[in-house]
Amino acid sequence: MTDLSSFPITQRWPASYPDRLQLYAAPTPNGVKVSMMLEETGLPYEPHFVDISNNESKDPAFVSLNPNGRIPAIIDPAGPDGQPIGIWETGAILIYLADKTGQLISTALLQIVGGDKLIIPFC
Repeated sequence: MTDLSSFPITQRWPASYPDRLQLYAAPTPNGVKVSMMLEETGLPYEPHFVDISNNESKDPAFVSLNPNGRIPAIIDPAGPDGQPIGIWETGAILIYLADKTGQLISTALLQIVGGDKLIIPFC
């Protein structure tokens, strides 16, 4: 079983399925974009509702994953080299998931924009 205890957010929003990608979001346009990507790629994930109307995205546990205090954010328990990794910001998450699955992004596009040089915020 994957150990996500190094991520304080998992104390506030515990993972029932720690081997699945953990999604922290709300039903906003950005939160839905990541949910749609996960559904389209078929990656197993566990959603956690972050109530932004009650400022839960400013909760210290959430900010420990995303210092910007904005949804969405994810923890991938099977990140690079098999190690868990936290990622935030919608665009960064979408590019990460596309790269991870090899779906919904053109390798030609990555070559044009210099995909190997993209700055993606990781935790």
